[in-house]
Amino acid sequence: MTESDVLVFLLSLAILLGTAKVLGELARTAGLPLVVGEIAAGILLGPTALGRLAPRAHEWLFAAPSPAKMIGGFTSVAVVLLLVVAGIEVDLEVVKRRGKSALFTSILGILLPLGGGVLLGYLLPDSDLVQPDHRSLFALFIGVALSISALPVIAKTLLDLGLFKTEVGLLVMAAAMINDLVGWLAFSVLVGPMRGGVLELRTVAIVFGLTVGFVAVCLLAGRWLVDRVFARIEGEPGTAPGRLLSVVILLALFGAAATQAIGIHAVFGGFVVGVMVGDSHKLKTRTRVVIEDFVMNVFAPVFFASLGLRVDFARAFDLRLCVLVFTIATVAKVVGGSLGARAGGLAWKEAGAVGFGLNARGAMEIILALLALDAGLIREQLFVALVVMAIGTSLLSGPVMKKLLYARGPEEEVVTLLREGAFIAALKATNPNDAIHELVRSLGSLLTGVKRDAREAVLERERTAPTGLGDEVAIPHAAVEGLTKPILALGLSPRGIDFDAPDGRPARLVFLLLMPPRAYEREVRVLASISRSVFDERARSAVLHADTLLDAADALAKSAARIRESMKPARASLADM
Repeated sequence: MTESDVLVFLLSLAILLGTAKVLGELARTAGLPLVVGEIAAGILLGPTALGRLAPRAHEWLFAAPSPAKMIGGFTSVAVVLLLVVAGIEVDLEVVKRRGKSALFTSILGILLPLGGGVLLGYLLPDSDLVQPDHRSLFALFIGVALSISALPVIAKTLLDLGLFKTEVGLLVMAAAMINDLVGWLAFSVLVGPMRGGVLELRTVAIVFGLTVGFVAVCLLAGRWLVDRVFARIEGEPGTAPGRLLSVVILLALFGAAATQAIGIHAVFGGFVVGVMVGDSHKLKTRTRVVIEDFVMNVFAPVFFASLGLRVDFARAFDLRLCVLVFTIATVAKVVGGSLGARAGGLAWKEAGAVGFGLNARGAMEIILALLALDAGLIREQLFVALVVMAIGTSLLSGPVMKKLLYARGPEEEVVTLLREGAFIAALKATNPNDAIHELVRSLGSLLTGVKRDAREAVLERERTAPTGLGDEVAIPHAAVEGLTKPILALGLSPRGIDFDAPDGRPARLVFLLLMPPRAYEREVRVLASISRSVFDERARSAVLHADTLLDAADALAKSAARIRESMKPARASLADM
């Protein structure tokens, strides 16, 4: 390796990262996922565009052997860290508490796409396969690829829609977690045969046994150790996020090395380490955000941009394959997820929203496709079709969920509920549990006969997923048996209470929302209305200065009026289209 190789590597890395960040931000401004702009950056710098317009510049920057290997090493680390972020999103407590609903949703959300993918793998002509004599392995891969979801994309979609803390949102997340756990385990078992082309039962059994042992060690002994290390580091608030980031990356690299040595792909080690780290109760939400920001702003853009360096997307684009893959993947996942959610007790509209929520493939599908391309299992045409499907399903998920769940959403509903509920101008509580106790007591006769059940339901719900939204707002909530309509209480905390919000700020506005059982659509609507009502600083400030229930209700009513006014131009422009 010469000094010129190092120079070319640094230049190519800087150009990749810079272009990916610029186009990613432009994509976000246009309402598209960041990954769309990042992949577009790679297409512009790869053989598709730069390779045609300036082949010498492309050859010097991205095709020289030594710099290309160094970029490859960087992206190998990037993909491991991306899987760590995905694993951190997995909350095993959420999966356990969702029980039957999550299991039904996940099983059907896996089986139907798996069956559709295997069928597609057997029906495609030999010309679409790298090795037609290994069709069974190819079909299994397509089935696994279509059955997996994308936790980071799903989590971001739910957060953007204000659904992450709702029952529907938690069900989608729980089912997606099971999907990803099963999908990545299945794919990791297939990696060995994919490389060698032979599926030996004895080898698969050994690899599977070692993998289960690795997972058990991580989630039992590893989690115990992580809890203690994190507790010690979190005790030093000024330096905690940076130190924890170092520990997480170190664990990820060791985990990736371990699974690579076992004979499955390094990404699975990163994913399991992410699950182990994310399952630690000592890891604050703010620290999770720091880890995710670091990976998604430094490593992810380079990884997704590098995809465009691998393939000439114009030459490899096959409309027939793109339509086939997208249609089968979407129909199978939406139908499977919807039927599973319906079997778990949801109404058809909410079940449909769950199905479309699980349909987002995003980064995980792209990573899977790239690993299969590197292993020589799929052609470039199918790789491009899988990338197109991943982006298309991610774009489709949010708007359809919004259409299904936000058919109605008057902000005035929050004002009405508060006027019928309770208000505490200065909470005495200094922690979430005491605040919930205090707010439940304030509702008095409104909870006759169910006060204890209400308190326990909200506390249990808070243990499942903290309800701090950020911007000094928290909405602890739960469904309570015996209630026939929603009940709302609002408490103001002068000092703030730590509800583990993503931005790390303590909550000064604490809304307690109690819902009737299985009122999923109305729960989504009310939670979203509360979030919108205190979205801007002016509304929050007005509520914080309220002395009585009427003052607080009036402040929220004025905020609702401003929201209505701001939406009029949008409605007018839509009517003109």
